[in-house]
Amino acid sequence: MHRYRLIFDGHIQPQASPGDVRQQLADLFKVEAAQIEALFSKPPVVLKENLTYEAALKDKSEFEATGALCRLEPQSPPAAASAWERLSRSTRQAAGEKTGTGSAERRFGLLHPYGLAFFSRPFYADVIAHWRGVAFVHLLVVLLFSSVAYMVHFQRLITVLITEEAPALIDQIPDIVIQDGRVRVNVDEPYTIRRPGGGEVFAIIDTTGEITSLRQTEAMLLLTESRLAARMSARDIRVLDLRQIESLQINREDVTQWLQEARKWSPFVLFPIALGFSFVLRSIQALFYGGLGLVVASMHQVRLSYSATVSVAIMAMTPFLLLDALLVLMDLYPPLWSIVGFFLTMGYLVFGIRSAVRNQ
Repeated sequence: MHRYRLIFDGHIQPQASPGDVRQQLADLFKVEAAQIEALFSKPPVVLKENLTYEAALKDKSEFEATGALCRLEPQSPPAAASAWERLSRSTRQAAGEKTGTGSAERRFGLLHPYGLAFFSRPFYADVIAHWRGVAFVHLLVVLLFSSVAYMVHFQRLITVLITEEAPALIDQIPDIVIQDGRVRVNVDEPYTIRRPGGGEVFAIIDTTGEITSLRQTEAMLLLTESRLAARMSARDIRVLDLRQIESLQINREDVTQWLQEARKWSPFVLFPIALGFSFVLRSIQALFYGGLGLVVASMHQVRLSYSATVSVAIMAMTPFLLLDALLVLMDLYPPLWSIVGFFLTMGYLVFGIRSAVRNQ
């Protein structure tokens, strides 16, 4: 198939005004009027190359609608960028200069933050200019990886519990019957279940009414005639009402089976919950850190939008999130790690904002 090039010889239509033609050409190419002078200073100028005949006619009509004249000629395959392409490229570069990056397109992809967020000023400058919204996609991906690390760690904890600690606890569990919402056991009460080794009280069974609250003991669990209480923390005690249960029997084999099922299915249940919770939490943190980023930007006398500082904040959080996931996998827990993480993030936030200053 024949190919054609579009050539401008510097001529305009007889009835056209030179000033109007230049302005309309500037509007066509979306450049400053001064840049159009390059078309008139050294004719002939190749506007476009490697066009089909139909495309060439269409572009010729569009170009001549400005009042300028151009012609078509057959060509061999193009060797250099046409004037049309150069003017379009200058439009993209001008847009990039307004954002302080020198490029109107994002230079880095979603794989780059895992390394460049630790040290690269050009990367942070690119984030400020072009990562609106994309930064939250990156945050979701990072939290996806970190949630996997937490699930692996949690799975290890369950495995240790089932294989090392649980058997000694399960051996102490009596047969428990719940009938019409009332608990019955065939042991002397209050009945105590202790942790292996240290002898600390893990659970108490008392249907006599002598012990009615976990606040009366240091145990983690308390089973009374109609309730199961669990100590989640020093101030948080959850109570489950058993009066709605018509009939249930619990023995050691049942508990062992439940723990095995929990180890099997807990990652599938807890993973989406952990991912969703962490994404909401980290997003709120990023919005807060973005506000701090505006303060840092004003201190350095650079004007940045809130969305830009939020994007930088997400990248500033990335090193801590990656290191935190790695430490979880290694079962390492440095002292005051959360505080260290905050100052680490703040350091990268300042580093990222100053990258924009350096790039202007």
